[in-house]
Parts: sequence; C-alpha cells; structure tokens
Amino acid sequence: MDELKRVGVFTKVVQAQSFSEAARRLGVAKSAVSKQIRLLEQEVGVRLLNRSTRKLSLTEAGEIYYKHCEQIVNRADIALNELRQYQNQPTGTIRVSSPVPFGRALLIPVIKELRSVYPLLNVDLVLNEKVVNMVEEGIDLAVRVGHLPDSTLIAKKLCDTPVVIFASPEYVAKHGRPNTPEELIDHQWITLSILSSPIVGDFRHKASGRVVEHNINSHLKINSVDAVIDASVQGLGISAMVKTTLHEELRQGKLIPLLEEYELEPRGIYALYPHKEHLAPKVRIFMDFLEKYCERASWALTH
Repeated sequence: MDELKRVGVFTKVVQAQSFSEAARRLGVAKSAVSKQIRLLEQEVGVRLLNRSTRKLSLTEAGEIYYKHCEQIVNRADIALNELRQYQNQPTGTIRVSSPVPFGRALLIPVIKELRSVYPLLNVDLVLNEKVVNMVEEGIDLAVRVGHLPDSTLIAKKLCDTPVVIFASPEYVAKHGRPNTPEELIDHQWITLSILSSPIVGDFRHKASGRVVEHNINSHLKINSVDAVIDASVQGLGISAMVKTTLHEELRQGKLIPLLEEYELEPRGIYALYPHKEHLAPKVRIFMDFLEKYCERASWALTH
C-alpha cells in the first residue's frame, strides 16, 4: 500500500511541477511530499527527479517510470468512479408488468442480470394475461407485445419478434405437414382466445412475394399462452405464436416450425411507462437492460 501511495504522490509532483503545489493539491505538508519521493527513489534505486531552485524535471529513468505511474493512477481513478456509481445505485422497488409467458422468456433473464449489478434494487414482477391499468396498479414499467391500443402511456419499441406456425412432431407424424397456408383448413387449429385480434394475418411467400389470406377454423380455443403451448406439445393441433414464447420448446425439439417458406407480420415488443418527463433512474436502468437483452436475443428482429 505504501508503494501505491508513493506512486500517487510522485505522479502529482510531476503534474504540478512543484513539491509545494503537489502538497497543496494533496492537502499535506511539503515535507511529507519530499519524504515520499525520497523513499520512492530509495526503493527503485534510481533518481527520478532533477531538483533545482527554479523547477523540477524528470530524469530519463523518471520519464519511463512516470508513463507507467500515470496509467496506474488513471486506472485507479476510473475504478473509484465506477465504485462511486455503484454506491449511488438506485434503490427501492420497481414494479414491472407483463403477460405471463414474457415474464418467463424475457423478464426473468433480464432481472437476473439487473440484480447482479444492482442488488439493492428490488423488483416486483406482476404477471397477468390481462392488460392492467398501470396508474391504478402502481406499475412503473410494462412489457407489451403486438399492436398497442391508443393511450396516454409512453411506448418505446424494443425489437420485433417473428410469428411462428408450429406443431409437435407427434402431430405431424399423425396428420401430416401442411405445405401451403391453404392446407391449414384441413388441420386441427388451436386458437389463443385472449387476443383482441387474430395473431395470424396474411401469409407472404418469402421467395415469390405471393400473399395468401388466412382461412383457419379453430377446433380448440384456450385463454392461456402456456396452455396453448402445452396442448400443442401434446399433439392436439397446430397454432401460431411469437417466437419469444416458444424459444425453449423449439430449441428442445418439443415443437417444430411449419410453413417456413412463408412469413407472417412480426410483432413488436414494447416497453411502456406512464410519464416521459422525470423518468425515475430505476425505470431508465431497467429499460436499458431490456434493450440490451433484446439486441442479442436469438428470437428478436432488431429495428
């Protein structure tokens, strides 16, 4: 520790070009500065400073040593600033609302990263299939997917995520794989009934650009995303959902994508908050983590 202290004193003397000025900046006596420099030169075994009645100058060895000392002091200053920022981190609780599947697929990983950096910031995660009133429920930030209704809330788009048509390998083995959107009418279809509008719109052929209007008869309606996924895994039919919520099932092979030659309109993922002015630091920080997570997520189409 004494060596690091002397490095700091030596650097300050060189920058101030004076023992007296360095002592003033450090808030110590001139004699204390002189003593530290003398001990440092004894330790390294070489003269670092040329002293005269008018000014100080570095010896050749001192110039070499100062370059390294300057880097050490700069890195120490950077470390201290980062520590101060960490100590001044936001505290309290942030209430975050999201549909249930996005809590699992998106927010839990984000919260894990957030808490590793800001352990004093608590998170109250409110998962609900229905859209909550943010003001009445005291929600600081909400994550929504798809088309947003008009409101006074501020919405920031994080990314797009594609819509995937999918079924289980068991279903495909038993009922066959549809090759065109028109063939879906002959298959068992599972609908997510809580959506205000169907998630499946027109199909566009990726190669030719041909557009096919969808015409699907639902054989099973379910008001839960997780239940639709479970029913599909059990082989009860074909369904469509944003890739964000299916990432693990697709990766593990429990579900397989269908009609990959066609694409549906992707859905936007948005962060919503009640007020634009005076955004609380805890909300801004959470949004930053959300954006960075979406930028590198395999299911995201960044904008």
